[in-house]
Order: sequence, then structure tokens, then C-alpha cells
Amino acid sequence: MTSDFSKQMTDKLIDALDQVVSERRKYFSEHPENIPERTSVPHLIDSYSRNNALISGGASLIPGPWGMLAILPEIIAVCRNQIALIYDIGMAYGKRDVLTKELIVGIFLTALGESAISVIVIKGSKVLVRRASLRVFQKIVALLGGRITQRALKASISKWAPGIGAGAMALWSHHQTKQIGKKAVEIFEKDIVLSGSAEPPDEGSSINGVDSARSLEMLRLQAMINLMKADGIVRAEEREFMRIIISNTTLTEEEKSLLINHIDIGEKFTIDYAAIADSPEDTVGLLIDLITLAKCDGSVHVAEKMYIKQVGRLMGFSDHDIEEMLESVNNQDRSHIST
Repeated sequence: MTSDFSKQMTDKLIDALDQVVSERRKYFSEHPENIPERTSVPHLIDSYSRNNALISGGASLIPGPWGMLAILPEIIAVCRNQIALIYDIGMAYGKRDVLTKELIVGIFLTALGESAISVIVIKGSKVLVRRASLRVFQKIVALLGGRITQRALKASISKWAPGIGAGAMALWSHHQTKQIGKKAVEIFEKDIVLSGSAEPPDEGSSINGVDSARSLEMLRLQAMINLMKADGIVRAEEREFMRIIISNTTLTEEEKSLLINHIDIGEKFTIDYAAIADSPEDTVGLLIDLITLAKCDGSVHVAEKMYIKQVGRLMGFSDHDIEEMLESVNNQDRSHIST
């Protein structure tokens, strides 16, 4: 399924890049008075992030990996907005002449924590952007599509829960768009030079084997069970949420039973967060899982919020980053109420 999804993702990403770049270039040529100021960039990032959260939150997510194919249009809509965000920030920084598709893809890849050396090279205060032939560019976009697929599948255990998963996807979408915006600002603040030709990327392979992936899954579930006990009360909504999540994992039946039984035990798991701290998508995924679980009964208890902040700090997040993610959940709730 994943290879089929990645192929469709690649084809639609290429179309989105062509269309968005063409549309934004034409729009700003016809309406130069609407070119954003640098001071408006934080607002641009917030606006695109909120819009993408609404797109993902409104998607009818089918539980399990097959649900990814069903929401491909929503994922592409999110990617189109992220491409437009990069372009708009580039215009705000006066980079019209270097706003190539290679640069946009390079920013996308670096924001996802991937090496984009095949298209952009950052040297101090300068960014070298390499032109790519059609064949090479297709390979680079295929790499990007594959990475988006992998991260969407890995990002959050909780997104497979019926009725709750869309909220997890909305939070992931909001955070990812924020990170893309921040990376775009970081790169557009440098001198950008078009130079040389790009080579086909080294697609590499997954760094996680089956055993390490299952260990990570166990760690995330243990952290979620600890959160359930943070306020001293395990509510029915939380119990049902975890039952669904645990039953849909790749763990053995024995491991699943161990986790479910531990819900009613007073003591918490001892967790070494160093095992996850070096993986950006996994740390973000865990925070999304914790926030989604805390929110599943309608509100985030102060003890739950303190626990989420404690875990976030251990994984390298600042209190500001965590508050931002929590606030994005509240914004989604208010938006749904208003509509």
C-alpha cells in the first residue's frame, strides 16, 4: 500500500508544484501591491498552519494505514498550502528571481529533517541552489513524496482511532506547516545563488528495523498510559481510547494484554526518552499522541498539561513549543464550534 500511496503522492506533488508556483507568480505579477512584507511573515505562517489544521481535522479518516489512501486529496491540499507558504515567504524576502521549484523542494526536505544536498547546499550565510533536469527532479520529488508518506504513517499512533484520529492529523498538519514556515524564513534570510546541476538523490533506507519500531511503539504507549494516571483518575473515554489504540498496534497479544492490564495499576512505567529524542517525527508524534489523549475527554487537566510539558522537555522541546501545540488544539475546537 505504501508504495502505491507514494507513487500517487509523487505524481500529485509534481502537479501541485507546477500549479502553485505558476499561480503565485502570476498573482504577484498582476498584484504587486499584495506582495507580503517581512513583518507579516509570522501571520502568514500562523494563517497557513490554521488552514491546514482545518483541512486535516475535517478529513474523514479511516482507521488503519488504508485510510491514508482515502485522504490523499486532503494531504495534497495541505502540501499545496505549504508550497504556497514557502513561495509567499520568498516573495516577502525579495527572492522572486530565485524562487525555483528546486529551492521550494529543498526547503520542504530540510524542514522534514532530510538532507537536501542534491538541490540546495547551505554554506554559512549563502545557499547554493542546483538546477535539476526533469529526470532528476522527478526523483527528488519522489524522495519527498516518500518521506511525507513515511512521516504520515509514523507520526501518531492515535490518528487511527475513529472519531479522534482527525484531531491528531490536524495537530500534526499544524505543527508540520509551522516548521516548514520557520525553515523557509531561515533559508530566505540568507543569500541565495542559482548554481550548477543537481545529481539524483541517494534515497537511502529506513533507519528503523522491525524490532526497534516495535520498541518505539511500546515506549509511546507506555507514555500515554502514564499520562492517563497524571490527574489520578482514569476516565472511561481515556480507557476506550487506549483500548482502540493498543488493539490496532503491531505488538504481540501478550504485550497488548500487559499494557491494558497496566492501566488499572497505580504505578507508572519508567521510560527512557533518550530512545526517541533524536528522531524529530517520533518526538512530535509522541507529543501529538499525548495531547490527543489528554483532550479526548473534552479538556486538558492541569496535571496532564504538566506531564506533557515534562515529557516534552526531556525530548528537547521548549515550553513555548508545547504551549503552541496545546493552543492549536484549542483553536481547532473553537473553529469547529463556530462552523
